[in-house]
Amino acid sequence: MPHRLAAFALQVAALCAGLLGSPASPASHAEDDRAAPRRYLNTVFAEHVRHGNLVYAENVNNLDGKVEKLTMRVFEPKGDTAARRPLLVLTPGGGFVRTEDFWMDDFGEELARAGYVVAIHRYRLSKDLNSPARFYDALFKAMSDQKAVIRWFVQDAAGPNRFKVDVDNIFIGGHSAGAFTSLYTAYLDARNKLPDAGSAALKANGGLDGNSGYEQVKFTLRGVINLSGAVTDIDMFDAGEPVLLSIHGDKDDVVPLGSSPTGLHGSATLHQRAQSRGIKSVLQVVEGGDHIDPADPKRCPECLPLIKRFMFNTMQHPQ
Repeated sequence: MPHRLAAFALQVAALCAGLLGSPASPASHAEDDRAAPRRYLNTVFAEHVRHGNLVYAENVNNLDGKVEKLTMRVFEPKGDTAARRPLLVLTPGGGFVRTEDFWMDDFGEELARAGYVVAIHRYRLSKDLNSPARFYDALFKAMSDQKAVIRWFVQDAAGPNRFKVDVDNIFIGGHSAGAFTSLYTAYLDARNKLPDAGSAALKANGGLDGNSGYEQVKFTLRGVINLSGAVTDIDMFDAGEPVLLSIHGDKDDVVPLGSSPTGLHGSATLHQRAQSRGIKSVLQVVEGGDHIDPADPKRCPECLPLIKRFMFNTMQHPQ
């Protein structure tokens, strides 16, 4: 397993493609809940607001030993009057070694115009993934940072609630490395046994709660969006855990759709295991799609509508 995982890590580290896309045409004017009963499913706002470089936490990155300001950009509908809105915390890919300022912004823009609040965040990067220890360290740094984003919103919602977030409707997701991160955030718990390298990396990064801030703040996830992701242990899935949407290309040569000799279990395997454990799971295979397709609205125009439908059908709607 160690040499297989390292081989996979090299593949993921080499994935540094930009994710560009164009949003769908907006409606002509903003509408409130009464005028647009299908908000969250359809585009109902003509414009969105993008808040850039908001600091959600600070933490030391063992890449250089320096304290790093961790930032996010938040998208919300312009002119919205709803008091409580679903939140999607979206984590881009980049093999845990690279990020860009605008990756997946097209997702934030389109989902905001459907009424969602979307936070796309940076996480601490790593130099390489050349061993199982480095792979797990990169993964659990990212997991710690993603949990800090979620808790930032939950804590804010208990006070000023700047973005009018409904803490009963929190979704997380991401592409590639961001999907790995989201799957571990949602499904890894104290019942699961990690390999020695994983256990050591988890402990070094604050354990299951992480160490990037707000560790005492509790949260509940409504659902998980997995775009071209995988895990190393399918036994993480237990009854009663969040519902899962997986979108994966059948020509993905970086992360397997099923299980691979490298010890990875991709979306098809995750879907089967989740269902066998009583977790509601949806799998969309992109025919002819490669690793990038699920995160590029130009190459997969059906992916964003599917994500909206998944969240719309999964969320707790106000009575």
